[in-house]
Amino acid sequence: MRYFGFWRALRELSAACWRIGLELLPSRRRERFGDLDYDWEHEVDTTRSSLTFRAQLLAELAGGPYFASDPWLFEQIMQALPIRFKDYTFIDLGSGKGRALLMAAPYGFKRIMGVEFMPEWHRVAQKNIGKFAAANPSVPEMESLCMDARDFDFPAEPLVVYLFNPFPEPVFVVVMERLRQSALTISRPLFLAYRYTEFESLLENCGWLEKIAGTEQWTVYRSIG
Repeated sequence: MRYFGFWRALRELSAACWRIGLELLPSRRRERFGDLDYDWEHEVDTTRSSLTFRAQLLAELAGGPYFASDPWLFEQIMQALPIRFKDYTFIDLGSGKGRALLMAAPYGFKRIMGVEFMPEWHRVAQKNIGKFAAANPSVPEMESLCMDARDFDFPAEPLVVYLFNPFPEPVFVVVMERLRQSALTISRPLFLAYRYTEFESLLENCGWLEKIAGTEQWTVYRSIG
């Protein structure tokens, strides 16, 4: 059994290195650098272009490569939320370098929180938040927490929970169960915004959520009851 486990791990590592190597090809340059406009405009670092090889490898092994949220799609999602933003806390699970946190700020949320497992990305997010807040003094309270989302306790207040497909399926299941338990324990409005809907079938089968909006690229659910 150990023999087969070793070779499986070696194949996964080799595949991850191969995918990262592809990122260095000229044909992938647009994919890596095509979303820099937001960073240039706000003088922050939220794209994948500056990720170290080690960070990219860890991301691949943890479940998938890092991508920052597209501003135009994020705007679509925000427009689909039937809420008064100032009454809600925005939470990005798997917040990376913090772009979604920064993009949420102009909507006037009560406060904004990010949860990121990778210390390297969390540190960059903290720097980005500091720069953004200094340039925009009226933004709401923002913070990035470096922790496993499976251990995160959801605040007892109205929530918008945002996910850009940050987890492999087993982790996604555990996090959704924690969110369900929080919704059952503490009654308050709760919305789930899901970008890149790889595991949407898991949400569709949740009896405590109902879909209220969506496209092929994102969906929005709200809690029932």
